[in-house]
Amino acid sequence: MRQQSDVLNVFKPLVGLELAIARDAADTKNFQFGQIRPHPSGKGTVGQYALHVSCPWRITGPLGIVTGSSDRHENPASGEVVDEEDWAGSDLQAKKLSELFGGSDLETRSIVNVGPLLIVEAIKTDEHGGIELILSGGYSLQIFPDGSGQEEAWRLFIPGNKTSHFVFPEEPT
Repeated sequence: MRQQSDVLNVFKPLVGLELAIARDAADTKNFQFGQIRPHPSGKGTVGQYALHVSCPWRITGPLGIVTGSSDRHENPASGEVVDEEDWAGSDLQAKKLSELFGGSDLETRSIVNVGPLLIVEAIKTDEHGGIELILSGGYSLQIFPDGSGQEEAWRLFIPGNKTSHFVFPEEPT
């Protein structure tokens, strides 16, 4: 069973790094932190750390919730229809993330942070695998597993390093 202190320790290297990329991998939200570099496979880009989130999440800011997992299939604006081909603004989540991050990479279908905000300043965890990354500019990324089963809620790892994966809940041995 993962201890709260283990979760806190594995996230500590993110302090001081920028939330650099947000993208989708099927139903998983993929957040990348730190300097963007080519993926070790030679395809696409990655950050120094990757956080794959399969449970509910949200980004909050000074004015409340900016966006979250429930916005993924919502229309971007009244009267507009979700356009699955327009990934950077097709749904409300993508539109809000694009506005917050300020940039996009068409080749990798990623929303890219081009501003000075969203630097990880602190981390909070709870005993249920919940994580809050306190970000600069008054923002935070909150992740909250909401099921009692053993489905993977999130994993943090160093891209290209197969032994660095820290999964919650812990994978059965």
